[in-house]
Amino acid sequence: MNHKIRNMLTAIFSTTVLLGISPANAHHSLVGEFDTSVSFAIRGTITQVEWFNPHIWLYMDVTKEDGSVEKWQCELGSPNQLIRAGWSKDDLPIGTVIRSNVNPARDGSNTCSTRALTMDDGTPIFTRSGNQ
Repeated sequence: MNHKIRNMLTAIFSTTVLLGISPANAHHSLVGEFDTSVSFAIRGTITQVEWFNPHIWLYMDVTKEDGSVEKWQCELGSPNQLIRAGWSKDDLPIGTVIRSNVNPARDGSNTCSTRALTMDDGTPIFTRSGNQ
């Protein structure tokens, strides 16, 4: 086989393999990013909700005991999972106060994986396995 053709086929094959691997690497392992052995609750006001694959992200302001405010970002399930459970983009409007049971990010940032959400009055609205 001609050397130029072999190089071109190698390049095409390598590109195809790399493109096929990239989406698989885009999704993370829950236990790789979050510490599932630690769980705690946070209470905050929703400031933004992003409905993008592979996960919905919920952003909230959490007021600490000293009155300072921490910005948190919380990962939920996939949009498709929550839509099948009956959710819509309008179910958690900006300004809503919620409580969230979370697993923290391993990197120590204010990032978490949401295990359950309740309204501030305790009404359940979400668990990791679906809608309550």
